[in-house]
Amino acid sequence: MPTVLVPLLLALDQTLKLWALEHLSPVPKPLLGDLLYLTLVRNTGAGFGLFQGQATLLGLLSFLMGGVLLYLLAYRRYPLGLTLGLSLVAAGALGNGVDRLGRGWVVDYLDLGTSIPFIAHFPVFNLADVCVTLGAALLLLAPRKRRRY
Repeated sequence: MPTVLVPLLLALDQTLKLWALEHLSPVPKPLLGDLLYLTLVRNTGAGFGLFQGQATLLGLLSFLMGGVLLYLLAYRRYPLGLTLGLSLVAAGALGNGVDRLGRGWVVDYLDLGTSIPFIAHFPVFNLADVCVTLGAALLLLAPRKRRRY
C-alpha cells in the first residue's frame, strides 16, 4: 500500500498547489459557506508562524523525515493502521518539502474562516498538512503489540 499511497498523495498535493497558484488569490473565496474558504498564502515558515524564513532548513528536515519513513515502510512490515499513518506522514512531509526546497515557501490554500472560537484564527493549510495531521492521529490511535516481560 505505501508504494502506491505516498506517490499518489504527493502528486495530488502538488497538483492542488499548482491549481491554487493559478486560480486563487489572498482574498478568501467561500468553498463551504462560512466554514471553509480557499485563500492563497505563501508560507515561508512552519505552522502557526513558527520558523519564518527557514525554508531550506525546514525543507531538508521534511525530506529527511519523509525519506526515513519511506525506508521504514519499505523494509519493515507494520499493521494496517501504522502503515497508513506512516504513509500519510511521509507524503505530507515530502509534499511540503518539495515546496520549501523548490519555491522557498509552501503553498497553503485551505482556510477555516469561521468565527468558532477554537478555530477562528487557525492557519491556512494544504493537503500535505492534512496528511501529516491525519497520519499522526492514526499513529497515536493505532493498536500496538504489548511486550511481555
